[in-house]
Amino acid sequence: MAEEKLIDGCPPATQDITINLKNRQYAIDNAGYGPLTPSLPNNGFWGKKAKMWNISIPEVKKARCKNCAAFVVSPDMLSCIEKGLGDEPMSSAWDIINTAQLGYCEIFDFKCAGDRTCDAWVTGGPITKNASKTEETESGDE
Repeated sequence: MAEEKLIDGCPPATQDITINLKNRQYAIDNAGYGPLTPSLPNNGFWGKKAKMWNISIPEVKKARCKNCAAFVVSPDMLSCIEKGLGDEPMSSAWDIINTAQLGYCEIFDFKCAGDRTCDAWVTGGPITKNASKTEETESGDE
């Protein structure tokens, strides 16, 4: 996805639902982001992933956003997600974050549900630490 200017130090998709939905739809259409309801069997969805990666369905079901190397759940990112969600009546941003196991997908730039996956899944995650000031400066994000 194209690099976008930060909003109050946060990725735009964490603050603007329209941007988030657009980027999420791109991941659905182009990278097989899903399944829609991870708690259901979704044999067709998981079967396609298993065939693509040439592994079994039980094995492919272990490749979730919540353990992807592009899934960011650092304190700063979770704060951005919280700020963007706001505090709706009868709910709280943290209820939503915790229930959906929300994080931020660095590959497709959107708020991502931890139990889902996509074709771009990468082993070794999630990212749990804030970026250092040196990394932010070198990438031009400061």
